[in-house]
Amino acid sequence: MYTLCINDKNNQTQTWWFNFLFSLDNTDVKTGLKKWGGRVEYDRSGYSDTIMFDKEEDLVWFLLKWA
Repeated sequence: MYTLCINDKNNQTQTWWFNFLFSLDNTDVKTGLKKWGGRVEYDRSGYSDTIMFDKEEDLVWFLLKWA
């Protein structure tokens, strides 16, 4: 399992996340991430700020597209 943090160490949101969100065009985040092999985990306190990928190549292609 590979993780990608949406926020950096200073708790500022990464630019690629905004690029991805603006591209969704009436699609929800869950569906948009599923196309890239990613998902946002949910815990008892709510959604985390980490995207999970099963394959490293999916994470890399996601970043290459939206960075």
